[in-house]
Amino acid sequence: MKSRFLALVVPAWLAFSPAWAQAAGDPIMPLSQVQAGMDCTADTVTQGTEISSFNAHVIDIVQQMGQGPRILVRVSGPAVDQTGVAEGFSGSPVYCPDSSGVMRNAGAISQGVGEYGNKVALVTPIEQMLGEPVEPPSSAPHVAYRTRALLGPLAVSGVAPWLLHLFGKAAERAGRTVLAVPAGPSQSFPVQPLVPGASLGVAYAAGDIALGAVGTVTYRDGNTIYAFGHELDGAGRRSLLLQDAYVYDVVNNPNVAEDTSYKLAAFGHTEGTLTSDTPNAVIGRLDAGPPQIPVDVTARDLDTGGTLLQHTDVADETDVGLPSGASGLDLIAPLAIAQAATQIYDGAPANQSGSMCFRIDLRESATPLQFCNRYVGSGGAGDSGLAPPPLASAAGADVSTALGLLDSVRFAALHVTDVKAIVNARRGLLEAAVLGAHAPRLVHPGQTVTIRLSVRVYRGPVATISFPLSIPPGVHGRLEAVLRGPASDSSSQASAGAAASLVAALTGSLGGSSTSAPGQPPGSISALTREFAAISRYDGLLVSFTAGGKRIGRARRAYRDPQLLLTGHTTVRFVVG
Repeated sequence: MKSRFLALVVPAWLAFSPAWAQAAGDPIMPLSQVQAGMDCTADTVTQGTEISSFNAHVIDIVQQMGQGPRILVRVSGPAVDQTGVAEGFSGSPVYCPDSSGVMRNAGAISQGVGEYGNKVALVTPIEQMLGEPVEPPSSAPHVAYRTRALLGPLAVSGVAPWLLHLFGKAAERAGRTVLAVPAGPSQSFPVQPLVPGASLGVAYAAGDIALGAVGTVTYRDGNTIYAFGHELDGAGRRSLLLQDAYVYDVVNNPNVAEDTSYKLAAFGHTEGTLTSDTPNAVIGRLDAGPPQIPVDVTARDLDTGGTLLQHTDVADETDVGLPSGASGLDLIAPLAIAQAATQIYDGAPANQSGSMCFRIDLRESATPLQFCNRYVGSGGAGDSGLAPPPLASAAGADVSTALGLLDSVRFAALHVTDVKAIVNARRGLLEAAVLGAHAPRLVHPGQTVTIRLSVRVYRGPVATISFPLSIPPGVHGRLEAVLRGPASDSSSQASAGAAASLVAALTGSLGGSSTSAPGQPPGSISALTREFAAISRYDGLLVSFTAGGKRIGRARRAYRDPQLLLTGHTTVRFVVG
């Protein structure tokens, strides 16, 4: 299935369970009473928040490999004549009349069959859905099989086109599809009752960056909600955001060889917690919502003085054992930081310079996990996705590395309480190449001398930078000092490499092949803190001394310019007397 990309920004609201939270469950129809030829009706939302009905004629009962029986239906009516059943119809309740004419809930539309026009679909029997546990064990195994579910792709909001392009590549490698959903309606819509037929969002995160999936409520028993008729990830016990949703339209594409129709919908208010993600249903309860981790990004434009503040809340599944195999932070935090580093430019230039400091606070430690890095690079102008913006892609890749390190921990279940990042951005390449250096020829052991470094500023003049350098003690005779800066990462290839690293990390987080670096995971919080800090790269000049053809000690830090990244190397020769 192809990825679809649209511009997006979706707000999120939080709400507690409303007064209508005690609705009684509908009468159900056991599968044994469903017969071929029955004329039933189904409910879903095709525009806004109003529930529409359409016809569902029972063709037969079929066996779906690995899933048990399914009801095969053909749909018709104004709500589906143009589009058929679309992605997002998943969970639409099907009501069939019993012998007394009472309409009973027979199950949820859950899968398409690849028919042109999308008029034929499979229904998951209601008994199978209600037989799933509301709170499975935290160690419930991951379901290995995949169906052509009508839940549709993961819906993401708040990211630039280039970032959506990379996220789509990662999702494709992981066997998922990504759909960019549009902004929320111009007028805030009221909290919607999560009743059968209503649109339902299941979200990993809400706020400036939102990620999740939209389907339909099938059944409600008091405060318990059953939906979709199939799994989200098939991960068992969950702790995700249960939300209402607003549907703009059902986008028509009956050529299922290419794609299928889908609901264009926006996430809305958080009304509860998704607790169960099983093969036949997702199940949740109406409450104040699951534990969440705040992710706050501050981006500063050092050229204009502008500031961008970005806030996202990520569902925290630590206490249910990270059932999908990774934290939602692995997906959301890199996207949030890369988005802020793009948006702050208000039109990203090809050449960029900046820095990013990243911090995670843990409940189990008074010392935060943190690192800072400087970035100087070239990429593509704007956010077309052809050449990713260098600051955004490099900072996002570093954050993915850091979160991968946190996920590798085995010694304890660590609770993240807060995530913060500060991005500083400038236009142009603040970089200079080392041309040579001058210093006193005759020196003494242990003496501090002044080095006058000659550098060529990128597309600028030759400049001189002075800094002190200590001569090693106990040395006599000829001495060479090699000053060496980091390799330049200002090429578009370097930016593309950072983007590839980001894609690889996102692929792993979405359930694709693992990209974890080899090696032993940290065995304690102190070790984790050190390894986290080691993500910081020293980007100044290193000096190494050689006397009589022998290296004196290790290379050590000599000088770091706060404004310019100094690249290249030069040698300074002394006579020590």
